Amino acid sequence: MRALLLTVAIVCTVAAQTANGPTIVVVDENGVAVPSARVSLESAGQPIAHCETSFSGRCSLPNVVAGLYTLRVQKEGFYALEQAAVQVSPRATVDVALTRTQEIHEVVDVRESPPAIDPAQVASKESLSGLDIVNMVFPTAHDYRNAVSFIPGVVNDQSGQPHVAGAQTYQTITLLDGFNVTQPANGQLLIRVSTDAFRSIQVQPSREPAEFGKGSGGALLLNTGIGDDHFRFWATNFIPSFQNKHGWRFDQFLPLFTFSGPIVKHKIWFYNAFDGEYDNLVYTALPVGQDNDHILRFGNQTKLQSNITERNILTTSFLVNHLHDQYAFLSPQSPQFANPKDVEYSYFPSIKDQHYFANGMLVETGLGFDQYDINLTPYGSKPYFVNTNTSGGNFYLNAETIATRWQGFANVYLPPQQWHGRHDFKVGVDLDHISYDAHFSRQPISFLVADNTLTSGNLCLTANQNAQFPCTRYSTFTQAPLVEQNNAEVSAYAEDRWAITDRLLLEPGVRFDWDDVVHHANFAPRLAGTYVLDNSGSTKLSAGIGLIYEATPIFLIARPYSGTRQDTFFSTAPNCTTPTNCVGVSGPVETRFTANTADLESPRFLNWSVGLEKKLPAMIYMKAEFFQRRGNSGFVYDTAANSPTGNFVLQNTRQDHYDAFQISLRRTFRETYSIMGAYTRSSARTNQALDFNVDNSVLARQQPGPYPWDTPNRFFSWGYLPFFPLPIIHQLEFAYSMEARTGFPFNEYTDQLQLIGKPGAQRFPDYFSLNVQLEKRFHLLGYYLALRGGMDNITGRCDPFVVNSIIDATHPQPTFTACLGRAFTSRIRLLGRK
Repeated sequence: MRALLLTVAIVCTVAAQTANGPTIVVVDENGVAVPSARVSLESAGQPIAHCETSFSGRCSLPNVVAGLYTLRVQKEGFYALEQAAVQVSPRATVDVALTRTQEIHEVVDVRESPPAIDPAQVASKESLSGLDIVNMVFPTAHDYRNAVSFIPGVVNDQSGQPHVAGAQTYQTITLLDGFNVTQPANGQLLIRVSTDAFRSIQVQPSREPAEFGKGSGGALLLNTGIGDDHFRFWATNFIPSFQNKHGWRFDQFLPLFTFSGPIVKHKIWFYNAFDGEYDNLVYTALPVGQDNDHILRFGNQTKLQSNITERNILTTSFLVNHLHDQYAFLSPQSPQFANPKDVEYSYFPSIKDQHYFANGMLVETGLGFDQYDINLTPYGSKPYFVNTNTSGGNFYLNAETIATRWQGFANVYLPPQQWHGRHDFKVGVDLDHISYDAHFSRQPISFLVADNTLTSGNLCLTANQNAQFPCTRYSTFTQAPLVEQNNAEVSAYAEDRWAITDRLLLEPGVRFDWDDVVHHANFAPRLAGTYVLDNSGSTKLSAGIGLIYEATPIFLIARPYSGTRQDTFFSTAPNCTTPTNCVGVSGPVETRFTANTADLESPRFLNWSVGLEKKLPAMIYMKAEFFQRRGNSGFVYDTAANSPTGNFVLQNTRQDHYDAFQISLRRTFRETYSIMGAYTRSSARTNQALDFNVDNSVLARQQPGPYPWDTPNRFFSWGYLPFFPLPIIHQLEFAYSMEARTGFPFNEYTDQLQLIGKPGAQRFPDYFSLNVQLEKRFHLLGYYLALRGGMDNITGRCDPFVVNSIIDATHPQPTFTACLGRAFTSRIRLLGRK
């Protein structure tokens, strides 16, 4: 901390050599600074000077004499601003307000800022605008996480969790309007926000600034909207749908309602976004009457922004999520009452203050709290069993968990300094307190031969270990103690954005991290830069390298409190068809977990990347990137040397390897039309691929292998374009998305859940899906409406997401089920008054 303060003092005392020119201050319609806006002055059609705004929305135009000029200001996501006959004089200040792009153009003669290669963008950033998310087609369109998977460098696994740059979900820091919203204990992305609420979703898989320092898998930034001086409202999918599976029945109702506007014009604004969901999931492979799962979910985000003064902006937000899943984990291999009821709540209040000083300094502070409550409740106490094709009885686990995070941060953006170029310096601190409380209760699990089932009251074992039923394995659990795990985290960073020339920029930074579990003070340096290769600004080369220390995952530290498991194994000989032929052959074998935090150190990653951006003919923008992540001292549970099998100890022995090359092309047209495509060749592997825990009954030694989301080859494309098949049809748009990739890896097991072969040796079939929709916008009764219809997976290809990988004499090969298939989809949006 002393070193950080000393660095700030040195920078603040550097002799500033401010250029003798006007200062341009760029804000949005609510007075919030707009960084990285492109500003230029022209006279008689000839460019005179240009600059790019700093973190506080300010930039100086050097060596400009007094006179009348044409002022141009552009920033993607905003309408371009052009003002003629602007009086400019040296040392004067010119204030400019940009307006964000809206789905409805309320004024005429406006044009959006064209895309451009940003020389000040050092991080490898990919993004979707709010209009992209609304316009593009993606399956399960009410869940923004499915839109995230159409950003280069992001892959969603089978459960819908995103993985950035091959990392585990908890290794990516996810910020909602600047606040960390990953589940505090396990790091999953469970938060739900209306897809209509986003201004942008950005992913920074590498070369991320030192400000984002707790995730080796980069940063995922979720930015939502706020009201302005106009009252606005949207409504989406306010009509339910139906399906023909085992007869016609209700399908889903996915209403989204958003409204915003002023409380006090020019001073206080509100924003409210509600999203609801009621699903009736039907699996035709299950018997009629036992084939569906009802899911009820809702979320609501309320935001207020108050400009206390012209230089002081206060923003508050409250987000609540609720989920009620009647039969969680329902699948063709897991019927209704073999699954638990899943009830979840989460809350996210926050407050953020931004103060702009007259000299260009910005101080930003924030305080937030988030809480996740998860309850899994079985439907009874019938003995739970698993055979090679299905499961039955009542779910074995009753779980209640509460995870909370208090977080506070402060960022200081210092005024730009001139010393061999321009320096934009920022420093900050981040304080977190995390708590995790959990209670688990488990009943035994019987693993049965072939298609056998248990009847009520039957058990797999007697006291002398003779089976009363043809079993292969019987697992019991000790009572888990109450988990109470806490952690405190302290972080600080310092970073300089040094524009040596208009074409060369360096971004050195250093980060400090400490937490109360590992007790290690970690200093992580980073260095990245960009160089524009030509005077036209159409080609940019970027590169960077950084050391990153990972935040301590509480769910691994708390694993020893989940209890222990005891397994007894039985003969699986072909004649094991009656109880007298199924005799216990080994056990019980105990599985337990131990974590000695005094022996641990923080996992560390060395990430480096190099990228090329190029503006091609026809306004096509190309990005090519190569990433490499090398992780050492990662947390993993493994058996210690000379210790019994099943005695797992938390160690620092995991090594992660990720290599990827990706290339993307994007073309943006008028009126927000765009098309893009991306290909990624990658490898996500680890030297210890198995995740042992008390609920994972896999029997094997730790081995290397791919991560479950490893996809060596992946190509996707999406677009939103005008569609004119007939001259009489106007304002008809065509939207599509397509994905083709290598199938995810999976493991094969014996009927005793012993691993067969290497981890991830088998893969799902290659995945291909094409989704197309047509949209018509029209006026009705004084309102704007947009009606959309089309097909998901229009080719009808079977893309399974469930596999039965138990291999025995009656089941010699894995079988795939739960194909997504072809489905008709529709959407109607109410876009406000005409």
